[in-house]
Amino acid sequence: MKNTFTYLLVALAALMLTSCFKDEPDSKSIFDDVESAPKTEFDLWLERHYVEPYNINFEYRMPDRETNYGYWVSPPPVDKCVQLAKLIKYVVLDGMAELMAAEEDPLLLAKSYFPRQLFLVGSHEISSTGTVVLGSAENGLQINLLGVNFFDCEDEASCGQFVGTIIHEFAHILDGNIAVPIEYDLVTKDGYIGDQYSSAPNDYLQNGFLSNYARSTPAEDIAVMVAALVGNDADWWESTLSSAGDTGRAYLEKKRDILVSWLRDDFGIDVYDWHDIYTGRVATIDQIDWDSLDD
Repeated sequence: MKNTFTYLLVALAALMLTSCFKDEPDSKSIFDDVESAPKTEFDLWLERHYVEPYNINFEYRMPDRETNYGYWVSPPPVDKCVQLAKLIKYVVLDGMAELMAAEEDPLLLAKSYFPRQLFLVGSHEISSTGTVVLGSAENGLQINLLGVNFFDCEDEASCGQFVGTIIHEFAHILDGNIAVPIEYDLVTKDGYIGDQYSSAPNDYLQNGFLSNYARSTPAEDIAVMVAALVGNDADWWESTLSSAGDTGRAYLEKKRDILVSWLRDDFGIDVYDWHDIYTGRVATIDQIDWDSLDD
């Protein structure tokens, strides 16, 4: 009986040893390693125009670890990602370099404050109430750009929507780095209504806001205002202010003055020069070669 027990122990040890040898990892990982995948022509173009000058990762493969699990979303088509990469470079990044051309390093503004990652999603995030998310900023490090499936590079309005979303989210990041003076929040402090903005009447102008969405929080109000300053001309502003009535106009002009000073004093940005450069580039997007990756 003792010998039988000894033989069983020896056999069990041999089995465990064999099992250990079989469990030794080989050179092939069980996980897909995106970083080690061969780089495409587009990847090399992104290295030249995003990574090397700005240290920006343009993430277009949509790894699920970066998505919001509360929504059903889909990855974007590569051809539209190429077009958006070219659009954002031409209008936003090159535009900011032109804006800061007099500085010792014209790229410093973007290198300092532009997020380290642009994350593209094919579809929109749509809530149960029907709210459509066009973009979001995460901790000043990432801008999520949604609805890429619907981007049309030949439509100026479509291009304006996407780069306008970038400016909106970039304003959040600037505000997160150096906050807009608290006086801004106090101008219309009783007008912020949180999630109720989606069912609010369309009297936002009269209450000192550019949209009902701007009424949700001071942070969103600031981002909406900055995007409007960059994207809209003097005629648009005068028409909008005239429609706001005396009280709404006074609120909007006060907010605008605070933001113009904040951008100038804290970031060295002349927002009116930025507007001219930005809109000039949006108007000349037909100069972009949407398909070539040779440059």
